[in-house]
Order: sequence, then structure tokens, then C-alpha cells
Amino acid sequence: MIAILVLQGPDRGRRFQFDGGDPIHLGRSSEQVPLTDLTISRNHATLVPVADKWHLRDEGSANGVYVNGEQIKDDVVIKIGDQIRLGATLLVFGASQGSVRVTASQTNTADSDIISSIPSNEDSLILDSPEPTAAAVRHLRTMLQLSNAIGSIYEPEALLQRVLDLLFDQMQIDRGFIALRDAAGQVTPQAVRYRDPKKNAKIVVSHTIIDHVITRQEGVLSSDAMSDRRFSKGKSVHNMAIRSVICAPLRGRHGVLGVIHLDSSVANHTFSEDQLRLVTAIGVQTGMALEHAQLYRDSLKQERLAAVGQTVAALSHSIRNMLQGMRGGADVLHDGIRTSNLEQIRMGWGILERNLDKVQVLTVNMLAYSKPRQPLLQLANLNTILEDIISLTQNTARDRKIELLTEFDEDMPPAPLDPDGIHHAVLNLVTNGMDAVQSGHGVVTVTSKYDPDAQELVVEVQDNGVGIGKSDLAHLFQPFYSTKGQKGTGLGLSVAKKIVEEHGGRIVVDSKLNQGTTFRLHLPIRRTTTQDPGQTQGGPLPLEDSGIE
Repeated sequence: MIAILVLQGPDRGRRFQFDGGDPIHLGRSSEQVPLTDLTISRNHATLVPVADKWHLRDEGSANGVYVNGEQIKDDVVIKIGDQIRLGATLLVFGASQGSVRVTASQTNTADSDIISSIPSNEDSLILDSPEPTAAAVRHLRTMLQLSNAIGSIYEPEALLQRVLDLLFDQMQIDRGFIALRDAAGQVTPQAVRYRDPKKNAKIVVSHTIIDHVITRQEGVLSSDAMSDRRFSKGKSVHNMAIRSVICAPLRGRHGVLGVIHLDSSVANHTFSEDQLRLVTAIGVQTGMALEHAQLYRDSLKQERLAAVGQTVAALSHSIRNMLQGMRGGADVLHDGIRTSNLEQIRMGWGILERNLDKVQVLTVNMLAYSKPRQPLLQLANLNTILEDIISLTQNTARDRKIELLTEFDEDMPPAPLDPDGIHHAVLNLVTNGMDAVQSGHGVVTVTSKYDPDAQELVVEVQDNGVGIGKSDLAHLFQPFYSTKGQKGTGLGLSVAKKIVEEHGGRIVVDSKLNQGTTFRLHLPIRRTTTQDPGQTQGGPLPLEDSGIE
């Protein structure tokens, strides 16, 4: 007695039995095997008994007839367990006694119940769908979604979870996992997914199947892994009661990185060969994506190490200069004490004091630049902060015979600011301006302005120094880039820019050689929500998006 079982398609699960020797018509108008699949012709194909064998014939269908994934041109002999695809419907030809077994295709050299084996290589990325059905469109859409994920996800764990999500959306899977090989060759699941969350138990890996896939570097499809003689020695296969398995290698350019393992324990349910092709293609693309992610991480690591090296070199250079200055000042101080020369003592102490100030500035700038921080906003008056900066730098300006001028907006309203942060940023700009001008002729002007239309505070620090060349302007805010030589560390402007941006603002510079430089800070003061009176004491005030590019 002959049986035909529908594995896929609108009539999935239906079984047709025949005990006679008459031809069997397959199609939408067939009385023996009536199929409702609209992609099938009315009289699509015919099974004809000849002697002790069954022959399959294509009756001129529009979509063709496929046996075990290959389109037939002439009559072919059908064996028990062969898969027949008509349109979007997949049939299994078998005996009605006992369970239907799917035998190996001609491309499978092993004596087992494997449906098919597909080598894993770059050619696997070319999906050869047997017919232009909705399934083929879904497969291509899945590959496109995977490509988008690969282009936007750089963390391996997140990438593997996304791959499982795509597979579960595309296929009927009870359980799936992606396992990676470590340096010792051990395979460990890195991403696991269950169709039923209640079955989210500790996973047991079938090394019998996985070892075969890794050794042969091919994806395999089994209709019943428990009865598959290829895996007959694997206890875990039987313990898990697997009924249908797809296992494909994660193939990189330099070998197998791991496997994708999908299974289903649904009775009489098998995956199809086109699904094996899809999973194998995904395995190749995912394997290459994992290699690229590793290269990306290695590149970031190298960049970080290079950045650390540059930072250490720059700091070492600056600290060495400061220590040399302190040593020189200490020698002068020592000689003055030894000879009771008060003027020499003052000179030595002044050298020590200046270099101690440099150490302090370097330390504060390093902490401000390297440590991410959220500005502690509170209502503050910008003019008060600027006046304190002027008072701190006034003595230095007097000693160097530099004019330090101010022009503050009298209508400056209180605004949500981080006083310490703004103080640090503007102080760096004022100090830079004083360093840029000539002693006896230099002028540094600090102005403040409230712009009610833009809802922002503006601070300008202008000097009449030598100006900044175009080549230097491009690197002006780059850490450790300085045009002062040994007088600067190259962190002042970087820190100022970072603090201003933490306030949601921006810093711009206008400079011309031999005409001076102007730094302008724009600080937005708009708020996203009404201030809670209970949060006015030192609490952070949220700011709106300033709209600044």
C-alpha cells in the first residue's frame, strides 16, 4: 500500500493512501490527491506504476516538478522516502505501513536517513530556490535582514541572538542554538532560543551531530535524527528525542567557527532542503560576520593601545618639563637660603610656584577630559563666574603687563549651569589668550551676552595675539595638540570643548594670523520640563535639544 504525506503547504499534515495499481494524479483538480495550493496546476503531475516501480511525470505544469530538490525533465523512478515538490507544497512518497522515512538523496554518500548534505562555502550564499514562490521571497528577505543586522551589530552575542530571531520568524523550529568553538576545540552554546519559553531548560548538546558537521564542513538535514544511522552512536540524540534536525557550520574564511543547530520534535515534521540551503547560507554569512566583528574588536583594541601610548608619551613629556622646572627652582631656592640672598629665594620660590600651578592645571584637565561626567546644573549667574575668573588671573596679567578687559551684559538672567565646569572652560580660554599675546602690548577681552531670541548665553574671549594658522585650526581641539611648545599640554581647549558640549552647547573659533583670535561659547538655557521647586537646591535641570549642529 502506497501513502503520500503532505509536509509543507496549505494541505500540510494530510495523508493519502492507495492500495491499487492505478495512476495517481497530483493537482488541484485531482480526485485522488486534491491539493488546495494555488501555485499548483490543475493537473500538475502523475504517478504511474510500471512493473514494481512508480514513475513520476510532469504534466506540463507552470512551476515544474522537483524530486529531492532537483527539477525533473523526463519520467523518473520514485523510491520510498523521496520528496516531491509541487509549487509551494512538499510531499513525501512512502509506504502506509509504519512511519514514513526519508532516504538519502543522490548527493549524500553516507548510508543513512539524511535527506541532504550541502557543503558550506562561499557558494552557499547563492540561494537556489526551486521555484519563485512566497518561500523564496521570504528567504531572500531573511538574507537581507541578516545583512542589515551584520552591518549594524558588532557584538557577537547580540548578532547571534538576532540570527536566531530571524530563523524562528522564518521556520517552524522547536529549539535552536548557535554554538562556537573555543581555542581548545570545545563547542559551547552562545545563543539559545525555544519556541515554548516553558521549555527553557538547561541545554544538552548533541556532539555526535555537531562533530559530523564540523568535520565534514557541511550542513546536514535529517528527517529523524534518532533513527539516522549516521548518528546511531550518539546517546544525546536519543535522550533529546529529536525528530528533525538542521545543523549547519558557521564557516569563516579560515575554518569552522561553530554551528547553527535547529530541531523540531513534532511528529511527522521534517525540515526541507530549501530550508537547509537557507540555514547553510546564513551559517556562511554569520561566520564571516563573526570574523569581521573580531577584526573590528582587535582594531579598536589596537587604537586604544595606540591612544594610551600617545597619552603617556605626551604626559611624560609635560611632566618631565615641569619636574625640570621645579628642580631648577629648588636649586635656586637652595642657593638663596645658603647665601641668605632674599631676592634669590623669591626667584626660586616663584619658579617652584609656577610649575606647581602647571601640575595642578594638568591634573585637573586630565580628570576633566578622561572622565565622562554629567554637568551638575544649578541656577547660576554667568557674570559672577566670569568675575571670579578675572580676579584669579588679574595678578598674572599685571605681572606680564597684559590688559585684561571685561564687558558683561547687565541684563544677564540666572541660567542652569554647572558653575565649576564653566569656570574651568573659560579659565582655560583666558589663560590661552594671555599666553598668545605679547607682554606689554597684549589685550585680552572677556565679554558676556544674553541672546533672548536664541535662548542662549554667549561668552567671548578675544585676544590680539599672533592668531592661529589654517593648518593648526584643523587640529585645535585635538587632545595633546599644542602650538605653545613646552608651555602647553594641549588639553585646555579639548577640555573646554568637552565641558561646553556637556551643557548641550558649542564652541566656535575665529582667528586670523597677526590679527588675534576669538573663542565664542554658546550655552543654551532652554528647559524641557517645568522645574520642580523641590529640586532647586543643587538638583540637575534638564535642557532641551539646542538644535545646534
